[in-house]
Amino acid sequence: MRIPFGALLALVALSGLLAACGDGQPAFCTPLSQAADLGGISAALRAGDIAEAGDEAIQLRELASEAPPEIRADFEEVADSIIEIIDLVASEGEDGQSDPSRFERRREELNTRLGQIDNRSQRISVWATEQCGLEL
Repeated sequence: MRIPFGALLALVALSGLLAACGDGQPAFCTPLSQAADLGGISAALRAGDIAEAGDEAIQLRELASEAPPEIRADFEEVADSIIEIIDLVASEGEDGQSDPSRFERRREELNTRLGQIDNRSQRISVWATEQCGLEL
């Protein structure tokens, strides 16, 4: 039996798609698993390298912009909050010249947002567990 050329091409294309899909998980699972522990940000903050922590947070924000629609807004808000926290730490660390009342006001604003971030983080975590098998 001879296989028509068109069917052969379709089979080759389908095998490529199956290989791309791999285990059936969304493509976003791989970069999410690599960034989920915030290891780069944590390491930079422990080392006192605020600039590196900021760079890592920006990369997290870029990853958030690629998140699936179901979690994109939550992921972007979490990433933005991390960037703001790093900015707050950086502003306080600049020769100790920050305005204490301004710092306190920003800290309070961030604390208020952190309650909302918990809910957003939980939604991301549920998605990661259901779609990727990841425990965040």
